[in-house]
Amino acid sequence: MLWIKNIHIFSLLVVWLLFCRPLTAETPQTGPLVAPSKPPAIEKIGDHLFRVGTLRVDTAKRQITIPGRTLNAVVLEFVATVPRGVKAYESALELDTDALTFNAACILIGLDPSRSKRPQRHFDPTPPEGDPLEILVSWEALGETRQIPAEELLFDKKNNRPFSNSRWVYTGSMLLPNGRFLAELEGVLIGFVHTPAPLIENVAVDAVGRYGAVIFNPNLGLQPGTPVTMTLRALPLAGR
Repeated sequence: MLWIKNIHIFSLLVVWLLFCRPLTAETPQTGPLVAPSKPPAIEKIGDHLFRVGTLRVDTAKRQITIPGRTLNAVVLEFVATVPRGVKAYESALELDTDALTFNAACILIGLDPSRSKRPQRHFDPTPPEGDPLEILVSWEALGETRQIPAEELLFDKKNNRPFSNSRWVYTGSMLLPNGRFLAELEGVLIGFVHTPAPLIENVAVDAVGRYGAVIFNPNLGLQPGTPVTMTLRALPLAGR
């Protein structure tokens, strides 16, 4: 299915994202929506292919690829943050993008915030809901490309094993009453402990309420600053 036919439609999507994104009941608008200081650069580079800032978007495959690097965090609550994000100290990776651009790319591959149910508070025990995704992380090691599911970055100390749950969902973050986009404010893109800020969460409850129980997987041999590429792929909706 063709999600986007040309760059004009994509531009409209970005305008909708920045200025017309619907508000939920828990986030009434009490002030003007705050737009980013500079809109993302958009370039059509081929059939169904776009470059959105540093992101490469394939609307036919419903796939996004993003460059980034590993961080030196040990205890984790997030998989990915923006560069120099306030949650970098508890994130596995930083990706070369910002929250608004990342969200625009998610919408471009067909992820729909109207189908999401985000966590309502930090360590919310209720699993989030949303459009499903597959997330992969790759890097070069000894002249070869190694690729793993994103959940294998997370190591559960109690059970002495990496996470095995691969059910990632798009929750879309939220607007605050002052009009700020929470993912942009906190600089977080992908999380797993069930908190409202990230755009993507894991449905597992393994880490909920257990701060310090999840660390960066020491068995991967990844040093801080290692260049990585993240690939996000939208999966078919159940029953479709």
